[in-house]
Amino acid sequence: MGQYMSRLIKVTFTSTSGEETTGFATLHKDEMVELPKRMTSRVSAAEDAGEGYAIVAQYKGEAVPMLHIEAASYRLDMQHAITESWLKRIAEAFRDPTKDQLQAYGRYCHTLSAAAVVGFVGYASGRPGWSVTTVLNCACLAVVAGVLLAIGAAFLKGEK
Repeated sequence: MGQYMSRLIKVTFTSTSGEETTGFATLHKDEMVELPKRMTSRVSAAEDAGEGYAIVAQYKGEAVPMLHIEAASYRLDMQHAITESWLKRIAEAFRDPTKDQLQAYGRYCHTLSAAAVVGFVGYASGRPGWSVTTVLNCACLAVVAGVLLAIGAAFLKGEK
């Protein structure tokens, strides 16, 4: 392996009994994957119990099934890789966001809330006089700032 260093690849083992194990395996230059002992023991247990199973790697944004070669060695089956469309990924990001995505949404809402406050101050101080329109616009900016602050707080609540 002199010139090429192995790297880690995310791998998920799923059995027909519903057991799911996710971990990292070693990906070699020739698209060979070497599973860690913990995952190979899950494979052996499933085979001993007569259960079906699948091992899928996340590689370059695709779900790639793996073909067993020998012992803990597998090869990426690139011909049967499953790519999710961008539209599906976007929908998934809002339908079932990860913890990191929720935090990002919360920070984004807080940033927009602060921008609404800055807009309120700038707009109010830049008007030569107060009119009904100015008061309504300032009230709208204040309400937007408050709502975005609350939404951001809900996203950033975290786990107890």
